[in-house]
Amino acid sequence: MPERILEKMLVEDIMNLVAADAAVLGPDDSILSLLEAIIKDPRTRHVYVVDKSGVLIGSVRMNSVIRYLFPFTSFIVQRRHLGQRIPVDMSPSRVGDIMNSSPSCVQKGTTLVDAAAIMIQEQVNELPVVDEAMHVVGEVNMLEVITGYLKEEKE
Repeated sequence: MPERILEKMLVEDIMNLVAADAAVLGPDDSILSLLEAIIKDPRTRHVYVVDKSGVLIGSVRMNSVIRYLFPFTSFIVQRRHLGQRIPVDMSPSRVGDIMNSSPSCVQKGTTLVDAAAIMIQEQVNELPVVDEAMHVVGEVNMLEVITGYLKEEKE
């Protein structure tokens, strides 16, 4: 059963199997810097926002970037109230303007079952890995979870 294998494995067991370093920026960095960080590695779906001491303070998901790039989505049609439109702020100039200020994260000692549960609940495919002081030390993604599982299953 997959869950039994993943309960024994930790984030540190699989970090860097697939992903390189996590993409990290500061809240005052420009949106152009954000776009450059995303295209630097095609697997990047999140950019993590850290303060001047390197402490995780937020994240920017790909869907926030899409809303910025495609202004025609600045109005969202609500299905329940056909024709009712909700304006979305389309004038961000810095990373802090579009970041999620309460991102989920894991530590190296987190089990893969717990990491996967967070990813499923948050509907994301990756999470930042932080140390005890909340400094970003890497990223773990679902491809690494699957790779780690397959490696254990074969052994």
